[in-house]
Amino acid sequence: MNVGQAITCVQEWVTEQGAQIHGFRGAHLMGSILSMPQDASIPAYTDIDFNIVCEGVRETTTYDIAYKGLILEYSVVDAEPYRSPEAVLSNPELASNLAAGGILADPLGLFASLHQAVAAQYALRRWVQARCDYERRVVAQALDGLRQVGSPSEAIWPLFGAALYLSGLLAEASLKRPTHRRSMVLMRDVLREQGREDLHDVTLRLLGVAHMDRRQVEAYLDDCAAAFDCATVVTRTPVMFQFKFQPHVRPYIIEGAREMIDQGCHREAMFWISGFLMFANAAIQADAPATERLLFQARVDGLVADLGLGTSADVRARAAAAQDLAEAIFGVADEMIDRIPSERGF
Repeated sequence: MNVGQAITCVQEWVTEQGAQIHGFRGAHLMGSILSMPQDASIPAYTDIDFNIVCEGVRETTTYDIAYKGLILEYSVVDAEPYRSPEAVLSNPELASNLAAGGILADPLGLFASLHQAVAAQYALRRWVQARCDYERRVVAQALDGLRQVGSPSEAIWPLFGAALYLSGLLAEASLKRPTHRRSMVLMRDVLREQGREDLHDVTLRLLGVAHMDRRQVEAYLDDCAAAFDCATVVTRTPVMFQFKFQPHVRPYIIEGAREMIDQGCHREAMFWISGFLMFANAAIQADAPATERLLFQARVDGLVADLGLGTSADVRARAAAAQDLAEAIFGVADEMIDRIPSERGF
């Protein structure tokens, strides 16, 4: 199936199902599909992200479903962040997506006008600055969380989160769309463009993956796949990303990472592999039999040790290094923003 055909399928689903959600105001695509040519083939492991926008949504809820051979991930979100072009332009989670369009349903004509305004102003310096300031704030929150963790294993999520948001900062400063699975590749590419690829090497050391070879990463991918399969069978108790633990999502998690390994980005793939090994283990520890709990906890403990996070002192040292890296990348982003001609913004 090509991109155009896939988008048609998503529109069908929105018309049949999404539009029936209470308070429905419209829907639009999110993510990498917005950058793909209409006639490009969609790999079987790619998911298609979109937002269902409704009035009165108290908390965003995300779902993964299988539909006509596609993996669809959609979030039901409140309409408030879409209240004005300015609100969207300052939001890195929405701006690049609304600038690209991808409107799936717009019964009230709200998103067409938003898209036009956001596309026209997306590259203005003041909005680039606003989105970068947003990313700086979430980096700071992740670093605060890292400094407050109670055990080495708890450090992985805020540590990797800080790296994710630093990648998002660089994406915004370079007018690229932030991404998750390939976030460390995106960071590498932007830093290389800026002549600061050394900071990418620092990031890999910070995450504890710089020393890993392909064989090690493939072994961790096997662990991740086994944990995902177990979590899919046993999960009942709510855990982070529980909606992902479904058989049809497996290619998105596993084959997407394998593609990165095959491309020579095995160390960058560890960001994704480590995260989902941890998330799956959380589901296993909550709901699996004792034997499986012990087995997968041992694998996670091995990962924590391999990442160099064996003691509280290791975590403190890593938190200090993360702060130094953040300040260096903040400086790179500032230089990029300063090069945007002032007549495009202020």
